[in-house]
Amino acid sequence: MSRSSTPLTFIRISILMMVSFFAVSCTNAPVVPFELTNQIDYHNGYWVAEVDVPDRSVSLKVINDMHIDAATNSVTVYAQSKMLGRIVAPAQVGPGECTESLNGETVCFHPDAVYLNGSGEELMEADDTGEWWVKHAWILGGEGYDNCELTPQEHYDNCIWVEGVLLDDGLTMKVGGIIDEETGAWGGNHRTPLFHDDGTVTYRVTRFTPTNLDPDAGEIDLTLKPDWEIEWTCEEEVSAFDNRARECPTSKN
Repeated sequence: MSRSSTPLTFIRISILMMVSFFAVSCTNAPVVPFELTNQIDYHNGYWVAEVDVPDRSVSLKVINDMHIDAATNSVTVYAQSKMLGRIVAPAQVGPGECTESLNGETVCFHPDAVYLNGSGEELMEADDTGEWWVKHAWILGGEGYDNCELTPQEHYDNCIWVEGVLLDDGLTMKVGGIIDEETGAWGGNHRTPLFHDDGTVTYRVTRFTPTNLDPDAGEIDLTLKPDWEIEWTCEEEVSAFDNRARECPTSKN
């Protein structure tokens, strides 16, 4: 090896060592242990589901990064959807901005979007170190929020006021609101953890809507029927909100 190449080689080795160090540091970052203080703590986790997309051979990855404060009954969900590793929703643009989706449609800033960069703060301006996420937050039996669906759109004109309550089982959250002012019909989700024999916990979200709101299709029927159901699995993934990974809920003592 010539003397002239030695400094360059040394620099390359140093860079590789630094990269390796940071990779190991990130990989071995401490995971916040799961602590059960209340039944609703079972909702706390980084939940991921793969959803089939009609007329497409690829699936949609939907993330619900869910944070629970059992002492105040507060629930915060940071949501994203991805396809082939690319963010589909929310659109990665700031307030008042629009862009073009993967299929060439115009999609605009999501009214519920916040910018997360691991700082523990919700920002309204991008700094190129994080991503836009949809935030849905409510207090069980208390304050609700204005809900706009996660789906990317150009105009968000179908948002509704939503509130959450805890059902009698002390575990299932009923989250929804009035979807038809004329009839007062309710629509929304039931969100509940599912317990398995091996101690793992998965998560189920079921959408309920009225049986019939169309007078041309027959008598108005506000009886709720399940429209779709998604089961999510937990991953010990680093949260974009506070840059911390949390241990998945477990039913084992």
